Amino acid sequence: MKTILLVEDDMACATALRTALNSFGYQVVVAPDGKQALRLYDPQTINVVVADLIMPEMDGMELIRKLQAREPSVRIIAITGGGESKSEPYLRMADRLGAVKTLAKPFPLEALRLAVAECLDV
Repeated sequence: MKTILLVEDDMACATALRTALNSFGYQVVVAPDGKQALRLYDPQTINVVVADLIMPEMDGMELIRKLQAREPSVRIIAITGGGESKSEPYLRMADRLGAVKTLAKPFPLEALRLAVAECLDV
């Protein structure tokens, strides 16, 4: 079973995303911020990272940079809220930093399923 590291500070959102990812057949480890995600990330056991970009402690941009430095082949899906127009600059920056896919909240769960599947196919 493939394992997803879900990094999300909004616990209601994290619960909903974890439930969806579990229903897609993935094991999910949840971190509430980038600092905890760095402690939990192990390239031997984590297949994909789904990371919110705006979080306390360590934001998603810094997390992407640190994960890339530690493991250049890390597969990251960046997510953020605020609607398409407010999210766009953050998502573009995440793309430039190395995120494989980006999704603006709210997004259809099918979009998340397809993004994870694409990351696993590469």
